[in-house]
Amino acid sequence: MSGVSSLSQPQMHGDVPLAIVQILTTGTAYPFSERLHGSLPLAKPGIYTIWRQAEFLYVGIAGRGLDLNAEHKKKRGLLDRLDSHRAGRRSGDQFAVYVCDRLVLPTLSPEQIRCISAGELSLDALTRVYIHQQLSYRFTTTNTYAEAQAVDRIEKGSEFGPRSPAQPPPNPRSETKGAVPDY
Repeated sequence: MSGVSSLSQPQMHGDVPLAIVQILTTGTAYPFSERLHGSLPLAKPGIYTIWRQAEFLYVGIAGRGLDLNAEHKKKRGLLDRLDSHRAGRRSGDQFAVYVCDRLVLPTLSPEQIRCISAGELSLDALTRVYIHQQLSYRFTTTNTYAEAQAVDRIEKGSEFGPRSPAQPPPNPRSETKGAVPDY
């Protein structure tokens, strides 16, 4: 009878069902150039990965403090977070800062830098264009923020692929204040 019980339990990767790891690594990638996927719920915690073609760039979680018993009329959790990333505004979105600093700035010409300094060109607009033209995401919802955190921890084991120079450290808050992180 042990075969029956093993079939009823999902295959696990540590504390995380293997199916979730597969969704985030090889599932359908949705381009940021299109509207966010219609199956994203209005208010739900979850986890997502961001890719540049086959290159893993970023893993994020959303939904901390989300009251799942409340009726939500505004975007919260996973939908809100991906929408913020899609917008490319650096203010209030650490992912957009990473994209700008690591992927956009190195491509700028001296003339573009001059235009940005003069207020004639927007770094946010360039970041948004880069995100729309180059990046896609995979996602899955979770029942709780704690479940999303458990999945996030597997990133430290490089389950999503090799770390890109664009990928921030696994926990930026643990960095020594003022120190330059080693990417």
